[in-house]
Amino acid sequence: MNEFQIMSMLNSGLAMNGLFLIGFSFLAWFSGRASVIMHEKGNANLLGKIIVSAFSLTSIWYINMQFAYVSLGIRGAAHSMAVLKEENGSVSARGQSLIDNFNGSIEVPTFSLVNEPAGIVLVIALAMCLLSGIWMGDSNNE
Repeated sequence: MNEFQIMSMLNSGLAMNGLFLIGFSFLAWFSGRASVIMHEKGNANLLGKIIVSAFSLTSIWYINMQFAYVSLGIRGAAHSMAVLKEENGSVSARGQSLIDNFNGSIEVPTFSLVNEPAGIVLVIALAMCLLSGIWMGDSNNE
């Protein structure tokens, strides 16, 4: 595999992950709408709250998985570039930048659902926003 093929595979993977992220973001938005409806109802039944909570958490789970797949794809490209450098002795400046910026090594990267700190904060905040609208009561005392 050459550098062009590695970068082409990386870009194709990022485009595919972007499309999935758009779809899962729509599901998260839909979960937010359902959460608002549950909140406005005030006395929504327990079964409805559980179903909307499950749907919300599932959409967040898949958003987190997309973040993990993006990370794996980039680390995989950095790995492939490091292997290419090992075989050929050198790579272009762009290839070296990929290796340096994403810790490319000849060890195969593994999949992990634990993302970088900003991704973790985003997923937790999204979960709290959705679930608080479902389970917490109104703050006005009327």
